[in-house]
Amino acid sequence: MAVPSYRKVSRKTLRQPDEFVTTVDWLGEWVARNLGRVIIAAAVSFVVIAIILAFSLYSQHRQRIASEQFYRAINSLSDKDYRAAEKGFSKLARHKAGSRLGRLAEFYLANTYLAQNQPAKASDTIRNYLAEGPNGMFRQMALVQLGVASEDLGNYQAAHAAYLNASQLNGPQKARAQIAAARTLAQMGDQRAAIAAYREFLRANPFAEQRPEVIEALSLLGASAEPPAIENGSPVVKGAPNTGAHP
Repeated sequence: MAVPSYRKVSRKTLRQPDEFVTTVDWLGEWVARNLGRVIIAAAVSFVVIAIILAFSLYSQHRQRIASEQFYRAINSLSDKDYRAAEKGFSKLARHKAGSRLGRLAEFYLANTYLAQNQPAKASDTIRNYLAEGPNGMFRQMALVQLGVASEDLGNYQAAHAAYLNASQLNGPQKARAQIAAARTLAQMGDQRAAIAAYREFLRANPFAEQRPEVIEALSLLGASAEPPAIENGSPVVKGAPNTGAHP
């Protein structure tokens, strides 16, 4: 059986520093030789971190102030204090232009102008908002706003175009936009197209809460909710005697 051999470590070997100790000593010597540069680098890093932190805190502070201004303006609009609402939204739209909050401020500023019967200002403001490319529900509401402003200005063609675009989007204003598009057709003098649009709304929305409103609009145009039946190329009048020959 072989006897395991043991390697004897000399005192000279034990006195030699290991790799870790050598590295630590080297780092210490390097820092001692470059102490000035190390201090400067540390100071610069501290200043950079302090600037980043200060900027972050300042940005958060400004965002908080802007949010508070926005909600104050919303409350003013809800309370019908239109002058205060206009002032708040105008300031945010100018100072936060391009930001999400600034765009929302522009949207509600148009609402404020409409509430004050200033359709020209509302139209210009909402066109600026739409030019920034909002999507979804806010785009649909903005198009309806533009339709209302254009209708108030007597520009029924522009109003119809805005309502028609809004009606092609899914959202809470879809039914309102469809009815308004039909109404502006009548305002432009195209009663036949308006009647067809109202009837199409009733056909596509049999349980809509706006049905009474649409039926009344049809009545004012001298039309019924249902198109007249066609027989031999002519409408059949209900209640009239039928004298035609039958096979």
